[in-house]
Amino acid sequence: MLKTFSGRRASQDESELRAFIALLQAEGVTRYAEIGAREGDTFHEVMTSLPAGAVGLACDLPGGLWGKSTTGQKLQAGVHDVGRRGYQVSTLLGDSTHPDVVAAVADLGPFDAILIDGDHTYDGVKADWVNYRDLAPVVAFHDIVGTGQAERVHGRLVEVPQLWAEIKAEGYRTTEFIAPGSLMGIGVVFTRSLPKDSHEL
Repeated sequence: MLKTFSGRRASQDESELRAFIALLQAEGVTRYAEIGAREGDTFHEVMTSLPAGAVGLACDLPGGLWGKSTTGQKLQAGVHDVGRRGYQVSTLLGDSTHPDVVAAVADLGPFDAILIDGDHTYDGVKADWVNYRDLAPVVAFHDIVGTGQAERVHGRLVEVPQLWAEIKAEGYRTTEFIAPGSLMGIGVVFTRSLPKDSHEL
């Protein structure tokens, strides 16, 4: 069982997350952003697995449909802990689809890798993809498995798999980390494997 900084149950499958981190290390990632950081546990685990001095940004909307009103303080605590370990980190609280937030993320970029794990509706995750895909050569998504199961708290469908299928159909080079029996999964897109003018989503 993956131990989290916040002490809550991990939102990630440990083997999937470890494989994702190994990919980031192999790609030489030193600038990482997370869109939808919640309590900051995944951000904490990823950042502390990167070289000392790496740059990180955690973006989240506490109280949003896919988050909780109590996550802001936990996220700040996790990011602070990463910072005291010698990393250059910052937190951005707000709706990742709002133009001001999109601009703020761009100002802090570019990045080597971005993990999108915020709004899991089709429209929300597609907006994050369109807004942030040009900021990093590696963009990853959490919850790519299946045809969209209902989220256990509010019952909304997880529609990330729909977008993931579209991205793969576009012809991008991708890789997937899916543990046996997992209902989550991490999908990674190498965004520069297609010409920029071929974006159609």
